[in-house]
Amino acid sequence: MEQRAPIKILALNWRCVRHPQAGGAEINLFEQARRWVRDGHEVTIFCADPGRARAPKRDEVMDGIFIRRRGGRFTVYFWAGWFLLWHDRKFDRILDVGNGIPFFAPLFTSKPVVLLIHHVHARQWFSEFRYPFAFIGWFLERWGIPKIYRRTQMIAVSPTTLDALVAMGIDRSQVRVVYNGMVLPPVTSTPRVANHRIAYVGRIKRYKRLDRLVLALVALRDEFPDIHLDIAGDGDARADLESLVKRMNVADHVTIHGYVDELAKAEILRSASVFATPSMQEGWGLSVIEANTFGCPAVAYDVAGLRVAIVHGKTGLLAKDDQAFTEFIASLLRDTELRDRLGVAAIDWAGRFSWEQCAHQTLAIMSEVSREKETHRVPRGNEIA
Repeated sequence: MEQRAPIKILALNWRCVRHPQAGGAEINLFEQARRWVRDGHEVTIFCADPGRARAPKRDEVMDGIFIRRRGGRFTVYFWAGWFLLWHDRKFDRILDVGNGIPFFAPLFTSKPVVLLIHHVHARQWFSEFRYPFAFIGWFLERWGIPKIYRRTQMIAVSPTTLDALVAMGIDRSQVRVVYNGMVLPPVTSTPRVANHRIAYVGRIKRYKRLDRLVLALVALRDEFPDIHLDIAGDGDARADLESLVKRMNVADHVTIHGYVDELAKAEILRSASVFATPSMQEGWGLSVIEANTFGCPAVAYDVAGLRVAIVHGKTGLLAKDDQAFTEFIASLLRDTELRDRLGVAAIDWAGRFSWEQCAHQTLAIMSEVSREKETHRVPRGNEIA
């Protein structure tokens, strides 16, 4: 690949990979950043602070990446703006990662900004938050992004995210699609065991609609007495999910692992017959492709993002409603031939997505963004609190 002159990149992201609720957005950023650093670029990531239990040091260098942590779930936006005002002269490019609400970096810097959008939340705000917070989030996304980023180059992680941005009033020529990458697991000669295990890996949020997955398991329990659901991940809807599992009397059939390391996650995906996600919307579906690398076909609802990550009838199945979602899971649990056929195609599909290619494309976009004349709004200091 073409060797580019070293640039200094500041990425603004909601969380870091040490955060207990880290998800696809964090994997995407850190996998790319590691490759940028390897290729001679300097990368700093500014994100929320999960506390010393998760991150022993507030600021650290991880795999050559400088990580600056300040604030919490909401106050990180204030600290990021403050950091930009005082330190943007140290960087050549700003990567503003929008995971719901972006950091509105153009308000705080004249340096070139690229906005990376994973997915547009739209009405999802009202399933995750109560009024007025839901309205504020919806308004900032629906009206803030088109106004504040009207001259900003954007990256969408899938065509569905691109279409959602265009529907918000963003010019299509302003957005480029860069797919997430994937690291393929080592090839193993160990055959997949025919079992009735279902896997879900991801955050436990209301919009993920994991209650539908539990109810599907309840409906299938009579046909598959040994059915088991492994849920790897954490989130603020975990207590509600645990309560539902108890009420449905399926505690013996469900394991909520919480946050797991890569080895434990690989074991869960390798031992599952089907990966199932009832999420109402995704930007891409990184966890689906990750499951595919282990030869695990996926079942999901036919919604934005997931209909791009899953090739219906080839790498998995897309359901139109709850009944179809349950039946598709049952089909993969009872039909070994179907499961194996989809699993082989899933491995081939996952192999098409590379972090090397993803990082190269994103870097190329950042490098091409024209540099505006730098104007500093306030005197610069040396450090933030």
